[in-house]
Amino acid sequence: MNKNIKWGGTVLTLVKVQVWKYKSIEDSTPVDIARDVTVLVGKNESGKTAFLEAMHKALPLGSASFNYIADYPRKDLVKYRPKHESQEYSKVIELTFKIEKVLAEKINREVFDSAQIVHANQLVTRTTTIGNSQSIEFSIPGQAAFDVIAKPFLQSEQGKAVFTASDSLETTLDRIEALGLPADDALAVFAALWRSRTAKNSNWGLIEGYVWRKYVFPALPKFLYFDDYKLLSGKVNLIELRDRTANSQLTDTDETVSGLLELAGTDVNELMSEEGYEAGKAKLEAISLSITQNIFNFWKQNQDLDVEFDIKTDSKDIPPFNNGPNLYIRIKNRRHGVTVPFDQRSKGFIWFFSFLVWFDAVQSRVNTDNALVLLLDEPGLNLHALAQADFLSYIEALAQDHQIVFSTHSPFMVDSAKLENVRVVEDMIKEGTKVTSELAGSSEESIFPLQAALGYSIAQNLFISKKNILIEGPADLIVLQHMAALLEAEGKRGVGDATLVPVGGLDKLATFVALLGASKLKIAVLHDRASAPHRKLDDLIRQKLIEKKRVIDFSMFLEPQPNEADIEDLIPEAIYIEAFNEAYTKELGGSQVTAAELVAHPRIVERINLWLKGKSISVATGGGYNHYRVAQKVLGKLTTDRLAAADLVPFEKLFNRVHDVF
Repeated sequence: MNKNIKWGGTVLTLVKVQVWKYKSIEDSTPVDIARDVTVLVGKNESGKTAFLEAMHKALPLGSASFNYIADYPRKDLVKYRPKHESQEYSKVIELTFKIEKVLAEKINREVFDSAQIVHANQLVTRTTTIGNSQSIEFSIPGQAAFDVIAKPFLQSEQGKAVFTASDSLETTLDRIEALGLPADDALAVFAALWRSRTAKNSNWGLIEGYVWRKYVFPALPKFLYFDDYKLLSGKVNLIELRDRTANSQLTDTDETVSGLLELAGTDVNELMSEEGYEAGKAKLEAISLSITQNIFNFWKQNQDLDVEFDIKTDSKDIPPFNNGPNLYIRIKNRRHGVTVPFDQRSKGFIWFFSFLVWFDAVQSRVNTDNALVLLLDEPGLNLHALAQADFLSYIEALAQDHQIVFSTHSPFMVDSAKLENVRVVEDMIKEGTKVTSELAGSSEESIFPLQAALGYSIAQNLFISKKNILIEGPADLIVLQHMAALLEAEGKRGVGDATLVPVGGLDKLATFVALLGASKLKIAVLHDRASAPHRKLDDLIRQKLIEKKRVIDFSMFLEPQPNEADIEDLIPEAIYIEAFNEAYTKELGGSQVTAAELVAHPRIVERINLWLKGKSISVATGGGYNHYRVAQKVLGKLTTDRLAAADLVPFEKLFNRVHDVF
């Protein structure tokens, strides 16, 4: 990794993006950007690519820019065009950055004698119009900055006179220059220094403008965008490549080919130079070994491959490959002893190879100290699921040095442990593309990759943990994890080395128990208790697929023990009702569930369902409500300052019981 290229988090971190009037986007809404990796998920044609494109054109490393004819929403173009031609440009994107501690300290140390004028976490906003003009929102406390700069000169009468009689640095400089002091006088040196820092035709205050130009603007990251147009070709005519290079007319594919050569430490002119057979062969073999070692550090799906290069002329080929030498890139399979052209390998391998070459080459040749934010459009789409996991690991490694935003609809490109970094992209009727972190209100089609990712993670965990607690659904999972963490923080038992496994309902337990039993894993079942015994559970016990002591229900941890209970009944009633009201504020239309209005029933879930039915309020298709949606709201309320010691007892008993049965 090129150490001259800094991650955005070390100086300026991108924290928020909002896009307006760009292709399918009317108003994306403000989108929070994660410190490391942000994932955009959504259906095809939802607007993921448009969002990434708008980001790229705002601060590109290269020549990309907005073109209102191509980029402005077509349905509104006729109405907007006169405004654009009169330079009333529509804003298209707003990028918000956070100043990190290291940059704030550098500015304060070098400009303000270490006084705390610029603060870490201070925001900088850069707005770009579709006419490619920019505006900046950045400020520092003017009077405080002026006072710090003035302080060294207030000990002399002359210094005190020019500074205390002024209300700005600009006025102070005028007063100093009017004194006609010798050039080596401290005040004259001060004035000359700040005059040299003044920009022509600047609307900034002198101090603010200098800090922006000297420190903040150079720290703005540049955006790099990668998509399928940058895929590497398996055959390149060197004469054509040389000519396009000389005329600065490189295509996207040429850029990647050039990057490949740079990665190997050569260029097109050197490849075409006249030299003997041995020298030429040695060079090609060295390139092959270099590229093979670099690529297969990350490509784990087939380690029996080598990259081979050859240069030959072929007068019988089609133009332009019949004119002069061609560079051939071939992949040798050592297992089968054959080579095939690079572009005849799998699409997944071609993409993976091309991306690694492109990015390593960009790092090696980019001449900038700017941080780089990587924008990847549907990365690894053609990769096998396990290869996507390899690539996701590579992205995590890159995120140590770069912020990354990528789009996907593959569940294998979503880290189920970091769902907080996922943003859902949906094309809404009449509203255009929206980007949100609110998963609860998103359509089932849009969040399917997240559900699948969670399911895949759960399936993997089944074969990793030796102790598995089967539970019914994701609402149980997040509540149990949260309460376990609270108990463990107090030195009590939580989940420990066991794994909580949501199975999607009691009816699926038999399959899971049989699967886990075949894997020689220890299992316990923790389930809701209904008024009548569950036949399948009884069958599992009778068939000796699971011991009776390992079948546990939530009613066992309540006093007095009811004949029905869900996990929700272990939560204080007032907190659960409060969470329900917050989760369904919109659907309730001003109504509020209160404990006093609920009818008698052992289960809080059923008491609320009966209340909804009695009020003729429908909050979900098919009746009832989404338990997971309420559970998300509950977590923020289950805190040590709101829970009494007695409120923790049911969960403490639960985890003790679970550990006792293993």
